[in-house]
Amino acid sequence: MKRMLFYPVIFICSLLIMLQGCFDDEFTTNPANRLSFSTDSVKFDTIFTEKGTATMRFTVYNRSKKALKISSITLADAENSGFYINVDGRPGPDLSDVIVWEKDSIMIFVKANVNPTHKDLPQQIKDSIVFITNGVRQDVKLEAYGWDAIVMKGKELPAGNTTLNGNKPYLIYDSLVVTPEATLTLQPGAKLFFYDKAMLLVKGRLAAEGTAQNPVQFRGYRLDKLFSNLPYDYLAGQWGGIRFFKDSYENKMNQVRMRGSSYGIAIDSSDIDRTKLILSNSVIHNSATDLVQSNFSNIKAWNCQFSNAGGALIHQIGGRSEFIHCTLANYYNFDIISSAILSFEHLIDEGTSNVSANATFKNCIITGSYSLLSPTEITDSDISFLNCLFNVKGSDDQNFRECVWEADPKFINTGKDYIFDYHIGEGSDAIGKGNPQFLNADLRYDLEGHLRPQGTNPDLGAYQYIEKIE
Repeated sequence: MKRMLFYPVIFICSLLIMLQGCFDDEFTTNPANRLSFSTDSVKFDTIFTEKGTATMRFTVYNRSKKALKISSITLADAENSGFYINVDGRPGPDLSDVIVWEKDSIMIFVKANVNPTHKDLPQQIKDSIVFITNGVRQDVKLEAYGWDAIVMKGKELPAGNTTLNGNKPYLIYDSLVVTPEATLTLQPGAKLFFYDKAMLLVKGRLAAEGTAQNPVQFRGYRLDKLFSNLPYDYLAGQWGGIRFFKDSYENKMNQVRMRGSSYGIAIDSSDIDRTKLILSNSVIHNSATDLVQSNFSNIKAWNCQFSNAGGALIHQIGGRSEFIHCTLANYYNFDIISSAILSFEHLIDEGTSNVSANATFKNCIITGSYSLLSPTEITDSDISFLNCLFNVKGSDDQNFRECVWEADPKFINTGKDYIFDYHIGEGSDAIGKGNPQFLNADLRYDLEGHLRPQGTNPDLGAYQYIEKIE
């Protein structure tokens, strides 16, 4: 019986040895047979330290006629760099004997979680994935920039003044609340990055004072891209927006760049005899709904760009407003626009001082890919347009005086490759059409600090045309 079992065992062992030999013959050991890669480097956008990135991937190809056995795949500086790899479902940072069959490929997944750099500016982080195959060393470079941020979670500012400077970015979760007795002062270069749905809620006072070279920024926290040619920063709906509550007055936003919100700037009803908000030399861009909604309040704006919204650029419900040398352009292209560029409610005085809407636009450009006004009939209202440019047909009357109709401002870019540039170009119908009587000390310079010429008519809108010198 023992003898009968002995021969099958010998047969099976012999068969395994033969199969192993055949299996080994399937692998090439020729150093000339190398791996090929879909890229020679993986580069991440700037990321906040201690915040993980989205996962990126690349492909490793074996283009030879036999299988390749990769002796090792190693993340060179895994302990320090903060990069992580996964090879076809196998986690790194060190893997061995990875097989790539003939004319086949494997996927490498990469992500990063960068440690604090203790620096104000973004710091470059480097590493590489090293492949050893038949004694041949190949690598793919990894690169990211880590940026330390000051994190605020559900922060309520105490009474008195709180100042945020431009040294490091502020990453805001669950909203930042300026309490009724508090003032939030934002110095030049202050950068506020808001997490999904987070808002700036102003119950006290906001004093944002940037410069043309160092504006104050409000934007979403995503620094990466949705697609290779579409950064998240180009998209609306990345964060909540700014809301000014009923008892908040004397707010100022000068040299501010605000973009990518869901609700834009929302202003609660208040005493219209007190200034609620002054916007100057600022760009308010890209809201999923209304860009600015003012409810029975008193707001003023000059040298500002109001651009791109899924709703109205300005939605005014009663109250007062004045816009001088502003560019209002709506070529929003991420969804259907649901409202006219300018939308007004409570136009007619019903006997209450805070009901009738009063709005004045002077030396402004007002254009877009949707209708101009809602309602379309504003006769007998206190809505007036003086020396303004429109891209629609029309004629002057008691509400429209010395306006430029059916005109082309020749904006530099209105959405090609998701880029919007509302500077006026050569041959613009806005050049030299402004009324110099509307200029004052605040308006001698345009949004970017270019001098408006004296003794002649200024250009309409927020930007003076600057001729390019070849």
